[in-house]
Amino acid sequence: MTFLRRQLPAFLAAVFCCSLACLYPAFASTARVSGIRFWNSEQYTRVAIDLDGEADFETRFLPASSDGKLPPRILIDLKGAVIHEDFLRKPVEVRNGLLKVVRAGRFKPGVVRVVIDLEKTCSYQSFTMVDPYRIIVDVDGQGIGDSCPVPPLGDPVPQPDTDTIHPQLRAPEPVVIPGSVPAAHPIPQPVPEPVPQDPAPQATSPQAAPKAVSQAPAPAAPGFRVMLDPGHGGKDPGAVGLNGLREKDVVLEIGRLVREKLQKEGGCEVRMTRDTDVFIPLEERTAMANKARSDLFVSLHINASNNRKAEGISTYVLSRAGSDRAALELAARENGVPVAKLTGVKFILDDLTLFGRKKDSMKLAKTVNDAIVRNLSGKYGQVHNLGLKQAPFYVLVGARMTAVLVESAFISNERDEKRLRERACLETIADSVVEAIRYYSRNGGIAPRVGI
Repeated sequence: MTFLRRQLPAFLAAVFCCSLACLYPAFASTARVSGIRFWNSEQYTRVAIDLDGEADFETRFLPASSDGKLPPRILIDLKGAVIHEDFLRKPVEVRNGLLKVVRAGRFKPGVVRVVIDLEKTCSYQSFTMVDPYRIIVDVDGQGIGDSCPVPPLGDPVPQPDTDTIHPQLRAPEPVVIPGSVPAAHPIPQPVPEPVPQDPAPQATSPQAAPKAVSQAPAPAAPGFRVMLDPGHGGKDPGAVGLNGLREKDVVLEIGRLVREKLQKEGGCEVRMTRDTDVFIPLEERTAMANKARSDLFVSLHINASNNRKAEGISTYVLSRAGSDRAALELAARENGVPVAKLTGVKFILDDLTLFGRKKDSMKLAKTVNDAIVRNLSGKYGQVHNLGLKQAPFYVLVGARMTAVLVESAFISNERDEKRLRERACLETIADSVVEAIRYYSRNGGIAPRVGI
């Protein structure tokens, strides 16, 4: 009995806290909205909602009101979230002809509502990235006009609704929109897609190397735009070799060489996501390519493995799933997350399929991979061809153009690390990428730009 008397206060306190959590979600584990960022052009805007923890969310589109007083808008409801007062009083101004403002408020206890006010009816997609957790909303105004928007895959048809924020919880805001509380819409779930099986890795000799790429292709097509993306940078060194060589340094040098060679030849516009040792978030890299209306996005990386004997060349396109366990583990490492989190992320894609780019991306990926394998084999002898693969790389999500990620060696392999210190090796890799870009721009059947 004495024991029960001692434990009773703690038991009652625990019951009280659980009751609060059930009755008021705000008392449960909460995530705080820590920032709202955007990257934009006239026909494309990417909005990132930063949180300090994970939160369930729902999105929906509301058309303009019949009286013209309320613009078309996208609502994002964050469950179990809180927000700082500063965000309530200071909407994020965009005003690019596509978006007006992004504003936030407390919709009801435990629910933060972010509202994206639009200038016109647009399509959109939403997905999450983790570590740190953020919700990405891509708004697309190209070719939509006044037509009905295309919701993310799996969304129910939007029903008439308003974007009310609970009046007793609302801080002063420049825009006040009265109305009713909307019904909840479930978060769309991805539909599993088949993953093509790659042939078993095989050693490739100069004589047996693929011949899909000509030895002396014509210059790139005039007006062709290429965005090169040297991976990692700044605080993120990427993979590090046994003798200290860092992936971020190697891929930056390769990127500079590719740019120099393409510019020297002329005929295309070349940009880089980074030209110095600086950290750039993955979602910003893709947004930069979309904003520049690039035709190609080529993300440059060097592979690594716990198996120090692992070697070979592989090139990736975006997919919900991985071609194999190794592809998933690589994507997790490049994304900076554990495999468990990667497979649990609610991707609403496939952007490449949705925008008609997946076949183009696979064509470019094979062209790049074949060129690197053939040219390195010609210089060093047999090079392992790991082939074309698919995986959920964050840096490729949302790309509105042909997009690939290249893994051109294994920095964890001591022999590869030694080669990557040689200027001649980097030149060979760069020449191969240039060769593939030239060939593809002339023969790849680039589709007209869409969604940007």
